[in-house]
Amino acid sequence: MGINGGVRPGYQDVSAVLLRNGELVAAVEEERLNRIKFSAGQLPVLSVQEVLKIAAIGIYDVSVVAYHGSTWQLSIESVLKSHFENYFGFCPQIKRYHHHDCHAASTFYSSGFEEALVITVDGSGDGISTRIGVGDKNGIRTIREFARPQSLGIFYSMITQLCGFTRDADEYKLMGLAAYGNASAFDLSEILYTTPEGYFFDTGFMVDIIPGQSSPSRYEMLFNKRLTDKLGLKRRTSAGIEQPYKDLAAAAQQQLEKMLTHLVKTYVQQTGIKKVCMGGGVALNCLANQKIEALNEVDALYIQPASSDSGISLGAAYLASVEHCFSIQEITHVFYGNSFTDAEIELALQNCNVEYTRSENIIEEAATALAENKVVGWFQDRMEFGPRALGSRSILANASAENIQSIVNQKVKLREGFRPFGASVLEEDFHTYFKAKCTASPFMTKVFDVIQQHQTLLKGVTHADGTCRVQTVNTQQHKTYFELLSAFKQKTGTGVLLNTSFNLNHEPIVCTPRQAIASFFASGLDVLAIGNFVIRK
Repeated sequence: MGINGGVRPGYQDVSAVLLRNGELVAAVEEERLNRIKFSAGQLPVLSVQEVLKIAAIGIYDVSVVAYHGSTWQLSIESVLKSHFENYFGFCPQIKRYHHHDCHAASTFYSSGFEEALVITVDGSGDGISTRIGVGDKNGIRTIREFARPQSLGIFYSMITQLCGFTRDADEYKLMGLAAYGNASAFDLSEILYTTPEGYFFDTGFMVDIIPGQSSPSRYEMLFNKRLTDKLGLKRRTSAGIEQPYKDLAAAAQQQLEKMLTHLVKTYVQQTGIKKVCMGGGVALNCLANQKIEALNEVDALYIQPASSDSGISLGAAYLASVEHCFSIQEITHVFYGNSFTDAEIELALQNCNVEYTRSENIIEEAATALAENKVVGWFQDRMEFGPRALGSRSILANASAENIQSIVNQKVKLREGFRPFGASVLEEDFHTYFKAKCTASPFMTKVFDVIQQHQTLLKGVTHADGTCRVQTVNTQQHKTYFELLSAFKQKTGTGVLLNTSFNLNHEPIVCTPRQAIASFFASGLDVLAIGNFVIRK
């Protein structure tokens, strides 16, 4: 069992996974179950119970609990021991690993690559913010690392805060906002710049963090007055977003991309290895990933789909499994969560006293609704692991429908209008609509340019910069979702759907039928297709 979490407020993305003889069998994030976004400052309880339930085992069947925090004081082991004994009645053997070893393992071992350059980038973990290594049959060896606060994650979080958002939560908003700005309006090269070894971050623009001290909470500012004086901007507090903040977002995004592409080019040239694996929270910056994949120096780029700290549990479990001489299989999908039978779903519908119908063909009925430009809540099969809904707990819409982006943002997701949506596309149609170096992108971890002649057709998912975050779908990865996309293509001629996570703003993705029903009635969704049942408004 791999777990993530911690009893300090800075530890978040709480999760639990189970590997049996090296094979991933269950993976769940705590927030899906306790409904507390990120579950900061907590150790996993419900997610541990859930993965044990999915695997049909008990706590006594677990050989090892794998965790990060190798540099922490030994007192953490007594905390973990007490946690497991008090909540589960027994504590298996505990193994601790370095935070960045876990990130690196989570991406290299799941990539399927025999050899790769492995780069992990985040705010910090176990005192490190960036690590470069090489993975092969002998494991992963480190060749360079940058200690906190030499952190690309901290840099990006500072600008996230300055633009009025919450750090360690809203960085993807800054990424989306960047498309509306002029990057040349701000020169950030004094704050963050490249070096022969990688990059240098001038920490004189941030608050002091004493070595060994916990990072400030997400509600405390990381930047100081020197930064606001240099930029001539105070932290945004207004509801509207003025142009200077859009420009700053664009400048920060551009500077991050410069650092990451420079890192990759530098160490590809040094090692001669042109396959790249990335992990850590910064690896979820899909705009930067597009720039990295486009490099001539890179033959293939793999981003671990749960690259944030929720993936720490996966990496820790991998490391323990490798120590036990188990081989690790490539991850081809992320559907490792719970699922519900029709009987369980119907009981929830009856208990909620809602009108529903049993569908004779849920795929046909949902495809028809989507072709009629209805917005559909789609709740099917096993839940996804990681931040992206990939066709099991999704909100879906016709990407060609008029004003669909505004409708889903304002009436369904209840969020800012500037934020873009991803797209699901039949893998066979990927290159018809999108410019891509790779043959598939199943985890929605990269953006691609929408081919210009199709931008009007796909206006609901084409961002202001002409890009789209894309998930490719084939029948092996998710048969039900593949059949829905195929049925939609038969009706409309287009095998592309707007796909966003099934949750309202500031809420975790829905996990249970009751949560799906609640979100359906609390939003502007038109249809809920849940198991083989349909609710309409």
